[in-house]
Amino acid sequence: MSEPSGAPGTEPGKSGQGGKDGRLQRGLGVPWLFAAAYSAVGFSIYFALGVVADRGLGLTPLIFLASGLLFGLTTLSYVEGGAMFRERGGSSSFARHAFNELIAFIAGWAILIDYLIVIALAALSVPHYLEPISGSFDKPVLEIGVAGAVIAAVCVLNILNVTGRGKQRSLAFLALADLGLQLAVIVVGLLVVFHPDRLTEHLDLFNQPNFKDIVYAAVVAMLAYAGIEAASDLAPDIEVDRADLKRIASLSAVAVPLVYAGMAAIALMAVPVVAGPHGPETALGGQYVKDPVLGVVSSFHPRWVAEIMRWMVALIAAPVLFWAANTSMLGVSRHIYTLAINRQIPSWLGKLERRNATPYVAITICGFIALGLVLPRNVKVLAGIYAFGATLAITIAHLAIIRLRVKAPDKNRPFRIPWGIRWGEAELPLPAIVAAILSALAFISVLAYHTTARWVGIGWMAFGLLFYVVYRKLFEGTTLTKRVSVTEKALTKQVPEVEFRNILVPVFGTRFDDDIVATAGRLAAAEAEESGSGDADAHLDVVFVIEVPLTLPLDAQLPQEREDEAQRALARAREVGEEYEDVEVSTEVIRARKVGAGILEAARRSNSEAIVIGGEPPTKIRGGAMIGGIGATKPAEIGAATEYVLKKAPCRVLLTAPPEPE
Repeated sequence: MSEPSGAPGTEPGKSGQGGKDGRLQRGLGVPWLFAAAYSAVGFSIYFALGVVADRGLGLTPLIFLASGLLFGLTTLSYVEGGAMFRERGGSSSFARHAFNELIAFIAGWAILIDYLIVIALAALSVPHYLEPISGSFDKPVLEIGVAGAVIAAVCVLNILNVTGRGKQRSLAFLALADLGLQLAVIVVGLLVVFHPDRLTEHLDLFNQPNFKDIVYAAVVAMLAYAGIEAASDLAPDIEVDRADLKRIASLSAVAVPLVYAGMAAIALMAVPVVAGPHGPETALGGQYVKDPVLGVVSSFHPRWVAEIMRWMVALIAAPVLFWAANTSMLGVSRHIYTLAINRQIPSWLGKLERRNATPYVAITICGFIALGLVLPRNVKVLAGIYAFGATLAITIAHLAIIRLRVKAPDKNRPFRIPWGIRWGEAELPLPAIVAAILSALAFISVLAYHTTARWVGIGWMAFGLLFYVVYRKLFEGTTLTKRVSVTEKALTKQVPEVEFRNILVPVFGTRFDDDIVATAGRLAAAEAEESGSGDADAHLDVVFVIEVPLTLPLDAQLPQEREDEAQRALARAREVGEEYEDVEVSTEVIRARKVGAGILEAARRSNSEAIVIGGEPPTKIRGGAMIGGIGATKPAEIGAATEYVLKKAPCRVLLTAPPEPE
């Protein structure tokens, strides 16, 4: 897959290695790295501010700072894991190396719903941030229409791979404009609406807001850092030494929460908490919940300042949100790719479009799911569901980093989380331990306080796990925890309905037997290589059917030369079949009244997925069956036994045509 649309930075199952000086190879370079990382995170303030202020009220700035602590600790874990493996997949990738495929799938499935929610939230916010152009965009029909157009556009862009190489500089400029706008809102706000007393005017700690509201808002505040998984996908594109990597990680962990807290403080001074019919409330969580930043600058005074800032927000926020939706869909395509090559979902879901090498099936399906999430137009519910997936995936990420310190203590780590504690021969990262506890508690709070998020999240995970179990056990025929990887080639072609792991090969003691067995052997070897299992799970059942006349019982003594012929044919077939690596060959002599019936009985008994049978050599007699030739109503290669097998076979039949007689 062409970068960066979906391919991981390294081949499946291979960890990226640092250079000789500890550098991470390839990519953006230091000057653009922070801007690129910020672009993957900074957009979320445009819809997170309202849903957090709705329950956090005057404590919203402190809640952003508190959640920023978890964000900072999480950044450290993601940077260590991303620098160590240089693979796409974030928490799912870390879990794969630390635990097994089942845990990796749980993290990956949780990430997937979060990507879709970010697409829906960003698309739903775009029409509201266009309000300075026209006030009609907040009407339901136009709101859903514009959001649907955004989703359709990002689907098309990702299928066509328009988001590929050469876009980093434009993305960095957009990120800088986004950061500049947020800083401008803070600076202008300090000049025109600086009223610190408004932050505490209706504040009654643990009463208004109460403890449940504080916890609820704190967990939802994780939405403000919605792009951390997408930012982790930058790992294969980074070229930065250890010292600069530490500076960037530290700057991101500190700067982003401070900017968000500053935005929240200005927001509550511009749109303060007021007494409402059901207690204190702010318009940020009501009237402006879908466009809180626009609501903030609309409250600036004098009016001309507000109008200038409104247009600045419209001109920058709308493209930023569109790009956020596009980046999240890019994350979906990369994520689906990773799941598909690791055989966690069927290959057809990750099937790549031949020209642009993008998973068009997955992108299209996810586009419809994102549109379905938009239709209720409820950003508060979406924020709660996001918190379910984020807290689960982040908890797994921290636990994976801790586990890897024990499992692979000597592995090269271009970046190491500081402040470790000794555990035997391993050094456990204290920040990751603290973060794992905090994120686990946050996940428990989602289950306790977010009713809709609880049931939707549990339903999503239950569906995914059921799908995973059925696929792995029935279709892959492997365990839930074993890693089975395939190459990208498996996603660029039409995946056959049947995987040829168990093939039945009838032989007849003719000179064509070698060709028939060789054909079957190549199919089985290709399947073994594609599955990546390397443990001889491809199997050839070679059978020789001896036809017993009706006048004799099936176990009657037959001429010895007939038995010898069968054994010679099977011995030769075994020699040919065993030339193919990772292919197991078994042989059997079968007695039957008809050759075709014996072949089908063997296929049913061995649960064969395919029968490879040789066609009959064409007769030189050109007449029909009446004068000894092969009938004109069927191809020349199909004789009585072959025709019987083709008509009644319980599985796929592959017919190999013999060469023309000399």
